[in-house]
Amino acid sequence: MKKTLFFMIILAGIVVFSSCKKDGYEPVLDKSGTPAINSPADNSTFVLLEAQEDEAFTAFSWNAASFEINAGRNWELLNPSGLSAATYTLQLDTEADNFSSPIVLTSTTATSFSMTVGEMNGKLLAMGLATGTAHNLVLRVMADLSISSDLDNVYSEVVNFSVTPFEAQVFYPPIYLLGDATQPGWDNANALPMFGFSETQFAIVASLAGEGKYLKFIKTLGAWAPQWGTDATGTGEAGPLVYRPDETVADPPAIPAPAAVGEYRIFADIQALTYTITKASETLYLLGDGTTPGWDNANALPMTKLSPGVFEISTTLGGSGKFFKFIETLGQWAPQYGTDALGTSDGGNLVFRPTESVPDPPAMPCPATSGSYKITVNLASMTYTVVPL
Repeated sequence: MKKTLFFMIILAGIVVFSSCKKDGYEPVLDKSGTPAINSPADNSTFVLLEAQEDEAFTAFSWNAASFEINAGRNWELLNPSGLSAATYTLQLDTEADNFSSPIVLTSTTATSFSMTVGEMNGKLLAMGLATGTAHNLVLRVMADLSISSDLDNVYSEVVNFSVTPFEAQVFYPPIYLLGDATQPGWDNANALPMFGFSETQFAIVASLAGEGKYLKFIKTLGAWAPQWGTDATGTGEAGPLVYRPDETVADPPAIPAPAAVGEYRIFADIQALTYTITKASETLYLLGDGTTPGWDNANALPMTKLSPGVFEISTTLGGSGKFFKFIETLGQWAPQYGTDALGTSDGGNLVFRPTESVPDPPAMPCPATSGSYKITVNLASMTYTVVPL
């Protein structure tokens, strides 16, 4: 009798459960509340600059996805702990590929994300996008409820925007300048780092003490080898480099400093084994039809010297179709600095005109939008940058 009663209870439970499913109690996941991207705005445009690589790129933010359960009391009994938090994956792709192979910017349970300009630029370069060119991109957020089914993923509406990446400068390990002609003297632990153009070419603008003083180059701080000196033909203007690979090789003669005290640009090619020492500009002025003094070289704007060979000015620049240059002396057109065919309104290479007998280099183009900008000149790397304020 007890067994019969037990089976009757089991049978009744199955019938009741089946009735509940027919009455709409089977659990259903409502995914109608998809996430929505708040930032960046649709159709935004961004031009990335290397000078701003440590600054924040635009904020990414989105609304939380809304997952609701239409399940009835039986589902609630079976899942008393509820659902886990959604994971949001921020996906980026080109408009042409349209998420056929997106990259992931982040996966997070938060509803916002930030990255630097440099980090964003790195992502774009990893996608194989060309620098200096605007690219149409698409962005979306995927929300995953962490239940084991692909059907649980929901996507935001797509945001379109344009980004122009920059060509990131490659930094090469420096060699170092020292000697009694230099500020650190012969202290090899505090020698001056030189800017690396490549693995074999280096330059620095430094103050040199004048006639009777000397200098050398070393590879490693605190070590006397490897090092580079010269031979009996080396002068205070140019000469051959003599390499000392290790301590078992005798020291080569030191390189003589120029006769006059002043700031000099010192260039070393450790592959060709040559060096040059040329007088560097100790004052610099800005002028051009994109600047307030125009092309009046007697009233060009003085730039602030931050260190030997590094100058800066914050000023107003005119818009598209306007230009600027740098001169060393008020009222004179040489020495002068322009740029080459690759110079842009964001920055580029400097081209030096030492005397009037040398043709003028091209002028630098102003940014398309007139406004306040910070202009920086580096005579060691022979580059300039223009950054909006």
